[in-house]
Amino acid sequence: MRRIIGLCAGLALMAMPALADAPFAPPTPMVDSTLAKPGPKSVATGFTLDGMHGVLEKTRLADVAKHLGGHIAHEGDASTSLAWLCYDLPEQHLRVWLSADEMHGGPGGAVNTVTIWTVSSPANSPQCPVIAGNPSIDVDGVSVGQAEAAVEARLGAPGLAKEGWTAYSHKAAQGGGFEENDDLVVKIEAGRVGYLQASRLTSNRGLPRTST
Repeated sequence: MRRIIGLCAGLALMAMPALADAPFAPPTPMVDSTLAKPGPKSVATGFTLDGMHGVLEKTRLADVAKHLGGHIAHEGDASTSLAWLCYDLPEQHLRVWLSADEMHGGPGGAVNTVTIWTVSSPANSPQCPVIAGNPSIDVDGVSVGQAEAAVEARLGAPGLAKEGWTAYSHKAAQGGGFEENDDLVVKIEAGRVGYLQASRLTSNRGLPRTST
């Protein structure tokens, strides 16, 4: 289950110096991607960060931490469990979260969500170690800073558009009664992506999918 954390609340939290060293979960978008009309092709299968290629629902948080460093933070339990790694890319003015919800094993589990956010000045928190230089960060070729037209050229028309937010969704039946769901949400600012969150979830088709 993805957590209900308002983006405005996330903005306020990140602006509070007293909490700069406290772990904080990734901010969630202000649009419900589960309401997006599904498109014909997958929109979130993997990510690339500083030369490391990860596969959603397969690459484990511990593997990322071993390669890039960082501390796996965790909060909640049972259905509210969420674990994540956070990194700052100061030269690109980006903060990146790689997270695993309760369905993907929590702190020891696999990354199923990637969140990338533009920040004018990262908090320089030990919870989000710096990746210096000019590292790449994208989800299947979609990245923050990319032109809206480039995103649509890659993914087609979004399944949902509302107040600058656009959402893409894809569903595919798998063997054994499972369904594969992936979605990608971006916030368009001045014609370019300013925020991106991509998630992937494989679950029993008979079970309702939780929303953000």
